[in-house]
Amino acid sequence: MEGCSSDFNRALAIVRNAKLPHPDGQLLESFLAYDHGYSSSYMLSKCSTSVDMAAFLSDWKELIAMFFCEDPIRQVLDKRIVADIKRRDGGRCCITGLGNSFLDPLVVVPIFLGIGSRIDVSLHEMLGAFLGPELRDWVLAGTASQTIHRNCWLVRKSAATAWSQGFFEFSFSKSSECFVAATIIRGPGLPPIAEKLLSLRYTSLKDHSASGMDTPDVFALKVISRFAKAIRWSCVAREIAQKISRAPSKPYPTSRQRFLFTERLTTALLVAWRRVPTSLRIQAYRALAILGAYIYGSNCSMKVQQLPFGMYLKSTSTEWHEGLANEYGALELVRSHTHIPVPRPLDLVSNSRDSYLLTSRVPGHRLGACIDALDDQEASTLIRDLQRCLVELRAIPKTCAPEYAITNALGNACYDHRINAALNYDEDRGDFVGPFVDEEEFNKTLRCGALPDVVHRSGHKIVFTHGDLNMRNVLVHNGRFSGIVDWENSGWYPDYWDYTKAHFVTKLKWRWLNMVDDACKELGDFEDALQTERQLWQYCF
Repeated sequence: MEGCSSDFNRALAIVRNAKLPHPDGQLLESFLAYDHGYSSSYMLSKCSTSVDMAAFLSDWKELIAMFFCEDPIRQVLDKRIVADIKRRDGGRCCITGLGNSFLDPLVVVPIFLGIGSRIDVSLHEMLGAFLGPELRDWVLAGTASQTIHRNCWLVRKSAATAWSQGFFEFSFSKSSECFVAATIIRGPGLPPIAEKLLSLRYTSLKDHSASGMDTPDVFALKVISRFAKAIRWSCVAREIAQKISRAPSKPYPTSRQRFLFTERLTTALLVAWRRVPTSLRIQAYRALAILGAYIYGSNCSMKVQQLPFGMYLKSTSTEWHEGLANEYGALELVRSHTHIPVPRPLDLVSNSRDSYLLTSRVPGHRLGACIDALDDQEASTLIRDLQRCLVELRAIPKTCAPEYAITNALGNACYDHRINAALNYDEDRGDFVGPFVDEEEFNKTLRCGALPDVVHRSGHKIVFTHGDLNMRNVLVHNGRFSGIVDWENSGWYPDYWDYTKAHFVTKLKWRWLNMVDDACKELGDFEDALQTERQLWQYCF
């Protein structure tokens, strides 16, 4: 096992160090995704030069194409077989567990189209290295096309299309017991049926009719599931190629004249609205939240809801009111000192139980939902935009609480998950820590008793910091940077804080982390701070 792990790490390093155009690197990584001792050693035996890697990638793309069906879904029309499969699968979609729908009906379709005879002999070794000998032999034998009941299942029509495009994966614990999950490779065009299955779903592929009928072929499901990530990256590559062939995207358009008029009108309306009693405003926000959930659906965060009229509402218990107050103040600060597109803070209200922050909406989608579909030019432009934002943030002067060096945006105690992770919970203190007179006091708070010699050095510049720069909080519109949201952790921190916090929140999405590295490299060398943080993180959880 140690040798397999060593081969895998070497192969992965070769792929990442090659700096291939996006998403060719991810395509090659997908070859290693299910490494079982074969795929990594096979890649190492074939790729000793860049020319070898180009040939390897070409063969891999050819093999993926054999398992990617672009044709319309082939429904089974034999009424007897359809009736059998519906009874066997219990009248529910085998992928999602959903029942029939008028707009998205249940259909009986093949799981896998037999292609063994169409795979060139020169690709058989690569197929075996990727799937393993057992699954390779099953594919080449063409068994799937010989057993109609085992190779058919009942699924939603949209799920059948999504399955053929690599949006779902099955993993098996026992012969028929398995988990289904959506493939986490994002981009435009994510089908709604895949959004309904963003977490693991347990299922058992059994004969619900108890008639002894053949159940769906586990081998067929394993094969397509193994290719799911590779198929998704192939689809992303096509989307990027089509996008590059079209006119380049432009930044989100803004009209200065229209902007000034809207600002003045909004200011006038807010002055009038804030004269309305707090209790009535809270009732109005709650009603808008219900309407927003009906129109737009619930947000990925339970405490944030999109509202009609281009607004968002963030709510929390009064225990964390200071977090919303800090965000309100930070947004005013950033809007007055920078050109960074951020929400406009519209209202901050609270009662004895809840607090509410109302903001305007910044156009765009969360970067995490489309980072995989950005081409290399878009990624480079985004890096430059992020770097510009960080430079502007760091130039914001600190005029509040001059007796303290490290504070939140209002000059008060800091609210930061990284700081709290280093401390035992104190009911009297709550989740707000500080403020800190100097960096040395801040460093003492981050220290871990188990690692007395691991401590940050003092002497860093103290600069204004977002505090939670991640793929959820960076927005893009048509492939271009459009704004930054979620400022409740912001404040004045050591100059490495945004950099290390980005690595603290995200540890696996290396494309984003590379963007962060590139955006921050002109701001200073924070590698020592990151290494110190990584040692401390091991004891934070």
